[in-house]
Amino acid sequence: MSLFLANPWGLVALVAVPALLVIHTLRQRSRRIRSSTLFLIEHAGVPPAGGLRLERLRRSVPLALQILGAAAIAWLLAEPRWIATRPRQTVAVVLDGSASMQAFREPAREALEKALRRIDRAARRTDWHLLQSGPRQPPLYAGDRLDELLAALVGWQPVLGTHDPAAAIATAAGLVPGGRGTVLFLTDRSTRVPDTVGLVTVGTPIDNVGFAAGDVVDRDGTPHWRAVITNPGAVAQERSLRVRIPGATADADAALPIRLEPGQHRTIEATWPTDAERVELALSSDRFTFDDVLPLVRPRPRRVRVAVRLEGPTGDLLARMLAAAPAVDLVAPEADADLVVDDWKVTPTTAAILVPPATTGDAPAPTYAATPVAAEDHPLVSDLGWGGLLSGEPLPVDDRQGDQPLVWKGQRPLVLVRTTVAADGARRESLLLAWDLAASTAARLPALVVLVERFAERVRSRLDRPWADNFPVDALIDMPASDGTILTVEPPGAAAQAAEPFLGRAPARPAHFAVGTAGAPPRLVAAAQATDARESDFRDASTGDTLTALHLEQRRKEAILDPWAPLWLAVIAAALAGAWGWPVWSAAGHRSTRPAA
Repeated sequence: MSLFLANPWGLVALVAVPALLVIHTLRQRSRRIRSSTLFLIEHAGVPPAGGLRLERLRRSVPLALQILGAAAIAWLLAEPRWIATRPRQTVAVVLDGSASMQAFREPAREALEKALRRIDRAARRTDWHLLQSGPRQPPLYAGDRLDELLAALVGWQPVLGTHDPAAAIATAAGLVPGGRGTVLFLTDRSTRVPDTVGLVTVGTPIDNVGFAAGDVVDRDGTPHWRAVITNPGAVAQERSLRVRIPGATADADAALPIRLEPGQHRTIEATWPTDAERVELALSSDRFTFDDVLPLVRPRPRRVRVAVRLEGPTGDLLARMLAAAPAVDLVAPEADADLVVDDWKVTPTTAAILVPPATTGDAPAPTYAATPVAAEDHPLVSDLGWGGLLSGEPLPVDDRQGDQPLVWKGQRPLVLVRTTVAADGARRESLLLAWDLAASTAARLPALVVLVERFAERVRSRLDRPWADNFPVDALIDMPASDGTILTVEPPGAAAQAAEPFLGRAPARPAHFAVGTAGAPPRLVAAAQATDARESDFRDASTGDTLTALHLEQRRKEAILDPWAPLWLAVIAAALAGAWGWPVWSAAGHRSTRPAA
């Protein structure tokens, strides 16, 4: 059994004890009364006097009874509760994986250790779970040793952007059977959590300046790096900016002093260093170092070679759309190409956009069917509006295995993707547009332009050729990968490189990296950048703890009332009666023992 006070403020009633002691040290001053005979003066202790004076505290039964009564009243007001120590409990802790938590890792560890050691005393054995709030992040610990859980915090790396922790909190709640335990969320700012979840916040507002974005642009054939620096704080900040070339012995340029007013975003641009493929833009460090470095590489896109083999207005229309797409080269019809535009009756040997040829000769004027158009849920047509397309009925398409309709007009597919498997096992995709483009409003339909560009990008993602680009941290990288593909990471300012299996994503921290196979030139040379400016804003960071109130409420529900409460009431009544009656009883006894005159 363990004891706790449901209303600790009730102990404030103990201030009555020193008050009683002070009262009992006060005595009235004695005064002289002239009398001819002493027996005329009534024996009543110290006679009344004018004024007060402090005297040494004397032994007094009323004083002892009054102190006893005050202590019993304070004990009842504090509402003591008794709880049987649990044989077992489960505690699930969810750590906020947002990058902003890096500024408070040490306060977070101290606050968590303090809270968990307090919870640990509520049961003889505790099962611990340490989770992270982000998706795809594995648990850090599961077991019954608190010291091992605290040691697992060393491997905690909060690097994610802004995200919703609700799924992780729900998972943690599912680990606590029947509510016999505690769910705790550790973060750096106040957030909304279920009432059954304890919230511990360890943040404080700090001044921070960091990179919000960066890229490489072309200015009249000359590459320039460009970076956005932000100061989300409430006071002006001064920093210095340096341009470093990895592997070089000196910085590319001298330090550039920068001053940013509160809430200011500033864009800095300069010429790309000569003969450099990679650079690092570095700000003078502050408490939050995650956004102080911006790695950049000079982009080299995987260019898509497109051959338009369909003649006539339809071929010309698609050629113009593809030429407007980024990193697309139109080549001669007979040249080797990554993507071809051809008649839909042709069996392609590579990725293709297949359309029926335009109507020619003395064909009648086109008639537009009023049949409604509907799109499937597919990445190629996601969020595209087809309401502006005026065309005739879709042309009949022979149904083949591997066809996936994307857009319907009535009961017929208007757009579909066809997948074929070649003799060598290679899979090829073709985009079929099953209507006469020249006899419709396709030339004025933005959805078709975006669809063609998305398909060209889909072809690009399957090209196995060297390229270079810049990505946000933890971004998906759409490129072919095999079991032997590795990711080589070079953190800012570090010469050592770490290799790990490539899982289709950029590193979780800002760094230069490469993707390829061991012993071969890398297929991708890239940089990962911290681009979530919300993680750099600490104005809403705060410190708080709802875990104490939650734990007290849980204990109050499980506790039983003090079984000795009637006894304390009896003690209070007896003490008050004794304190009030003692002077009368004492005086009566004194008179009965006084000798007769």
